[in-house]
Amino acid sequence: MIEYFNIPAGALIHTPISKKLFAEKASLSAVEKRLLREEIEKLTMKGLLQTRTVGLAAYIDDQQIYDQIIFAQVSIKNRAKAIAVATMVQRAFPAPMFLVIQCGESYCVNWCLKRINQTDKTMRVMEEQQITRFFIPQSDDRIANGWLLSLDITKILSNSLKELFEQLSAKLFLLKVADEAGCFTGLTISEANLVYYRSLLEALNANIAEQQDIKKQLREESQFNRIVKLNGRLHELQEKEFRLKEQLKEKREK
Repeated sequence: MIEYFNIPAGALIHTPISKKLFAEKASLSAVEKRLLREEIEKLTMKGLLQTRTVGLAAYIDDQQIYDQIIFAQVSIKNRAKAIAVATMVQRAFPAPMFLVIQCGESYCVNWCLKRINQTDKTMRVMEEQQITRFFIPQSDDRIANGWLLSLDITKILSNSLKELFEQLSAKLFLLKVADEAGCFTGLTISEANLVYYRSLLEALNANIAEQQDIKKQLREESQFNRIVKLNGRLHELQEKEFRLKEQLKEKREK
């Protein structure tokens, strides 16, 4: 999976981190220690992007530090523990990180924003943690296959490590868009587009939640007039769902 990012040779590393070393260096709760012991099989550093390895400028202000970007991979036993493991690993590393999570033949990718803790500058505050769905590379998953080919960081135009992190984060987010649209169309990425796609996904999620609620009401409803009204609303929502998904398929150029 890591090969799809096409990390430049000078930034590639392969450094296993033992559970013992991780436990010594990270401040873990009792729950996290158990998670490390029972759920994690292997943790490996895969890439380290710095100015000297990829030629992109660092970005530092009073809120964020992008002087390096880490690529790492963790193998786990249970897919249901993916987000808990990701949270634990991300918290242990102050630098921005793309974490590939492997469970058997399946993979997902986790990332998040990290801001400087204003009380303790050596610490980071994690914000907006995100994770893709699980997928199997080179399977019959047409959407994932098309999306994976878009992750090549050597084709991302950026002037700083911060811009690279943001652009790759956006590309990872577009798997959600492609899943709802039913296809991956090489959507154009810009801040305006991301706001647009996120608003559509929020509207779609709210629509689907309301449909599920109406279907539940229909199973319990016995009054004919009420059933007719609920079915009418359900039909309206289904038509709106179709329109939202059509909008997600559009290739925006702004």
